[in-house]
Formats: sequence, structure tokens, C-alpha cells
Amino acid sequence: MKLKSILGGTALALAFLASAQADVTVNITGATAFRSATLASIKARYLAAGTPMFKFAHDMATAGGTTYTGATRAIFIGNFPGVTGTTTIRCCFTGSVEGIRALIPGVTDPLPPTYYQSSLLSGTTATAAGAELANQGETGAAALGGISDIAFSDVTKSSTPYSAASLQPATPAAGVILFTMIGNKGWPSSVTSITAQQFRAIFGKGYQPLSLLTGNATNTDLVFATGRNDGSGTRTTYLAETGFGISNTVQQFVANTSNATALTQIQLVPAGGVNSPVLPGQSAKNASTVWGLDVDGNGGYNSGSTLKTDLGKTSTSVTVLDASGTDAFGAPVNLYLVTWLSLSDAAGARTNGATILGYEGVILSDYATSGTLSTADKAKITNGSYTAWGYENMYLRNDVTSGDKLAVYTAIKGNLTLSGTAGIALTDMVVGRTVDGGTVAP
Repeated sequence: MKLKSILGGTALALAFLASAQADVTVNITGATAFRSATLASIKARYLAAGTPMFKFAHDMATAGGTTYTGATRAIFIGNFPGVTGTTTIRCCFTGSVEGIRALIPGVTDPLPPTYYQSSLLSGTTATAAGAELANQGETGAAALGGISDIAFSDVTKSSTPYSAASLQPATPAAGVILFTMIGNKGWPSSVTSITAQQFRAIFGKGYQPLSLLTGNATNTDLVFATGRNDGSGTRTTYLAETGFGISNTVQQFVANTSNATALTQIQLVPAGGVNSPVLPGQSAKNASTVWGLDVDGNGGYNSGSTLKTDLGKTSTSVTVLDASGTDAFGAPVNLYLVTWLSLSDAAGARTNGATILGYEGVILSDYATSGTLSTADKAKITNGSYTAWGYENMYLRNDVTSGDKLAVYTAIKGNLTLSGTAGIALTDMVVGRTVDGGTVAP
């Protein structure tokens, strides 16, 4: 009996040791607006002293520097502080609301995140600096087939259809995410700010005459609404902040065709994101899939990266299609596009000629002219005069209460560096708000 007891105890100890040293894979999804800070935090932890050997891949076109922080999809494999064995962290940033949905068991996900598989880096040798494989596109990406582990969201779960779902922690805010109204390249210099009223008018119909913004009846060119689909926290934030209503339907246009510098065709997003037959440039990923309101006009860009690229193009001769694919005006027209982007996404659009606009008469003026968020700009946010912001929340699936995945969550959250367009630390805020789009006050 004693021998059996000893052997049993030895087996148990060996099993525990094997478990403690087991490799772990952590799947992270959610907000595209916060990917820069997230990816930088992940890499910084792999680079931490004492655990230097790792490798990573991403879908940005080039390697080196901070290019990887703009990736929609990435994978890191190597030694992670506080975790024994090999830690694989896979990221696929699909949108805030879609990210929350991906953490909830039993919820049908029509657009699940697709993660890079570890085999993508099988021929790459880990190095102290991190062996980097760039420009992978969707190579080897596959749906998980189960729930993800961590999701970043520009909004709280109470602003989604999944408010009753159990997620943790109870206070998920990890920082403040910044947004701006923005007009595409060629935007008229006479319009420097958009009000909530003007926004509601444009996004409720899909377009309005420029005279609504200028007060000049001779300004008859049209301003069109563009933006994200309803899986996006950016969209949820702009509908909450402007008083439009988070779950109300909008009328948004997306670009179907363009060249390197100019948009040539836009379309009111059809239900399902595509027509039959599919028109050039359409994508089923542009459909709205969250609130059960997949109707004409209510879709939008599934990626902030694609939207910001299109905003860096002119729109002086554009064919406008209705949801059915019919030319709505009979000939190309001169038009403008307006939307709301995270400051990090707006940076690229601004560099390519898009115009940073104020919101309710308050503009981040130094950022608009130089691309730098100055101390004066930051004070407008932290003190409350500029309200185009929300809390960035870091959610963990409800059943992860201990172990390596919790250690990874804690390490990433504790290492987020929020400065410039990446966001603002909670400790810097003098004001706050209790709900998405709610009153801002000390």
C-alpha cells in the first residue's frame, strides 16, 4: 500500500510538473483602434530581460521599426515572462463588438477572427531581437473553431447585444482611446468642424449638401457618410457620442473602385455587403452582423485600415451607386466623404491628405496641422472640452481565472504604453464618463 501511495504521489507530481511547464497559446482579438498599443506591449514583454528568444510574423508590407504595430493579424512565439515553456500569442483585430462576441461561448459568430497558425513560423529561428516575418497577408490564417481568450474593445459590453454575458474583469478599462472627425483628401477648407446635429443629418440620409455645413446656399456639392460596420467599436462610439443611437440604422457608403490617388466609385452598402453578381470592390465582410439589422446602407468598412486608405484619396469625379448597383445620379459627381476614426488610424489618412476636423467646435489643432498631439491638445481631452473619446477596455473570457493565460493578460495590460495617438492613461484624465457617449465631467 505504501509503495502504491508513493508511486501515486510521484505520478501526481510529474503530472503537475508537466502541466506547469506546458506550452500555452493565447488568442487576442477586438479593437483595431488599439492594436498599436497592444502589439507594442506584447513585443515589449517578449523582449523583457531574461526571456529574449522569440519570433513573430504579421501582415504589414515591410519589417523593421514599428511597422508591425499597424498589423491586423500577427503571431508571436517564444519565451514570455512568468510563463514556463513556449508561449504563442495570436492576434486578429476584427472590431470591438466582434471581439466581445468572440469571447462568449455558444454565440454564433458569422465573422469569426482568423488567426495565423504556428506553422507559419516553423522555418524561422527565434532570436533575441525577435525574428520578424512580414507581409504575410492571410497566409495560413484560419478560424479558431472556439472562443478566443482576450478582446480589446472601444466600448463596454453594455453597449453591445451581449450585455448579459459574463466577462471579466468587472472594471475592464485599460486606457482612453481618442477619435476625430475627418474628411477625405480635398475636403473644403471652409469647414473645420462637425457638430453632432450635422453628423446625425448626414448619417441618417447618407448624404447632405455642403451648404448644411457652411451656411452658403451656393455650396451644392454633396457630403457623403462613410464608416465602419456594426462590429466596430469606432462605429459604436460615434453613434453613442453624437446621440444617433448605437443600434439605429445608418446610411453609409463605401468605395468600390479607386486608383492610387482618387476614388472613382462609391456605393450605398447593400444588405449582405455584396450584390448578386458581386460588383468590383465589394466584400461580404462589410455587412452588419451584430444587431440583426443587415439592411441596405447599414453596413460599412470591416477594417479601419482600408477606410483610412480611402480617405487619403480625392473624390472629384465619382460614380455613386445605390444599394442595387444603379448609378444614382446618372453621371460622375464631385463629392466629399466624412467619418470618425481613431486618432491612430487618422494619422495615416492625414499623412495622405485627409483633413482632421473638430467636433462640436473643438479641434485638436496641433495634431491637425502637424500630426503631433501636443500638450495643449492633450489638455482639451483630459480636462473635458474635447469629448470624442472612449475608454479602451480589455476583456478576458470568464472561465480564465488562473494559470498562464491570466498571466499573459495581466502582463499585457500592465505594460500598455499610452502616449500620442495610441491613447491616454487613465491616471492622466481629470474628467470621466460613466457610459459610452455619456456626459463628460470631473
